[in-house]
Amino acid sequence: MKFVYSADWHLSGYSQDKIINRLPERLYEKKIVQENIGNYCIENNVKTVIVGGDILHNKNIIHSIAQSVMLDFFRAYRMLDFIVLDGNHDLSGKGEDVVSALKSLDNEPNVRRIYEPTRIENMFVVPYSSDMIDVIKKNSSKYLISHFGLNEATFNSGVSVISDIGLRDLVGKYRYVLLGHYHKPQEIIKDDIEVYYTGSITQNDWGEKEEEKRFLVVDTDTNSIQSIPTKGYKKFFDLQITNENKEDVIKKARELKEEGHSVKITRKEEVDISDIAKEFVVIDKTEKDITNRGLSSSMSMADKLSKFMEIHKIPEEKRTAYGQEAMDIINSVFERK
Repeated sequence: MKFVYSADWHLSGYSQDKIINRLPERLYEKKIVQENIGNYCIENNVKTVIVGGDILHNKNIIHSIAQSVMLDFFRAYRMLDFIVLDGNHDLSGKGEDVVSALKSLDNEPNVRRIYEPTRIENMFVVPYSSDMIDVIKKNSSKYLISHFGLNEATFNSGVSVISDIGLRDLVGKYRYVLLGHYHKPQEIIKDDIEVYYTGSITQNDWGEKEEEKRFLVVDTDTNSIQSIPTKGYKKFFDLQITNENKEDVIKKARELKEEGHSVKITRKEEVDISDIAKEFVVIDKTEKDITNRGLSSSMSMADKLSKFMEIHKIPEEKRTAYGQEAMDIINSVFERK
């Protein structure tokens, strides 16, 4: 069986976004990526798409505009067969009272919704549920498709968390594991098992900066798994600037900005940025001399704030306003106590 595997679409209302073509920006970008995935399948004669959970984002809330984009996509690509399973963000409630927002897909003729552990050829498909880990540990198959966090996998930040399931629970039971849940695209490849997180389909915020988003093309007959980058969305770039690369960084930053991407520049050494300070967000991470700052415990709070702003080179014309606002906040806290 050959299919495209994707997950973590996280369609939402994104009410704070600017509107593009009558949709919030991030929702519009996800719509474009979905269509690109559908078009890839048509152009490459791939008949089936499996979506590994978290099609929707808001758990207990269904945004009509997000649901509309979801339904329009599945209906526009009726020539494709879809298999979808619940992720934790698709569900409302707990235990036996859980309800899936994906139930709206039940009447779509080209969509098969997996709402309980199901075997499809040599694949064991397990949607998110309270007992899914026990089910996975007690079964076996050549392929496992599910939605959970694995001990050895990491978040976008690179941090991993202790989970109820790890590689040792899967080795000897599954040879290939395709997962949703973590947004960072990643693989864990060992001699006796291969685990793939396809990751989210777009960079949703700065926490996913510079990640190459993708979908997977899987052939269970040849056991080949190919990564295809997604396209059609705004990306986040954090460029590191030094005195040596300043000219090249500014050129690249302007090119990326012209293409519609979000760009910020970080400096870790003293670099003159006066010529781009109004053009880009510049993050100052230069090391500061923390000795002899002139702060002492005997100073008034107002004097400490004034000195603090001086150390951090806040423009003098802004210090009075910033200092007054800070003092108002401090005083209001003490009043509540």
